Amino acid sequence: MLRAQNLIPTLSVSMVLLIIYVSTIPVYIKLVLAVFAITFIFPTAREIMFENKLRKIRVAFYTSLSFSFGFILFSAIQSFSSVDFEIFVGFMLVLFFSSIGIFCYGIPASIIAELVSRNFKKYRAFVSALIHIVFGLFTAVFGLSDYLEPSVFILPTLCSIIFFLIDEYTRKIKNA
Repeated sequence: MLRAQNLIPTLSVSMVLLIIYVSTIPVYIKLVLAVFAITFIFPTAREIMFENKLRKIRVAFYTSLSFSFGFILFSAIQSFSSVDFEIFVGFMLVLFFSSIGIFCYGIPASIIAELVSRNFKKYRAFVSALIHIVFGLFTAVFGLSDYLEPSVFILPTLCSIIFFLIDEYTRKIKNA
């Protein structure tokens, strides 16, 4: 049943799904964006997303920053290059593209992990970590297409682990 409090999210999600449907982006990206959009239809998912002053959104932002800094630092150390404008541009590119993936794929995966792990009081953190890692590894499916490297799942899995660790840290700070 469609209640007044669900009307705006439902209409917004419907509009986003229509835009995704008529766009010319690849099907697997449409699927990820659709899952993200559908997440907002469910009141429980919205409640998790917006609890504790938008904790999931802050965690996604911190994950994007952490991953980008780590990636650029690792690249700079490997190439022994001096710090110049190229590193800044590289950082901004990595931040932009990782943020898209983390916000569109990581947040819904984390909401699903939280919903499932609530049922396992004693092993909640373990179950949540496992679900985060599985969603990170699921990106290997995208690597099966013609134009992606099969090892493309390594970086998203690393992002999912970082997301989980930051999420657990912020949860403990909130509960302390």
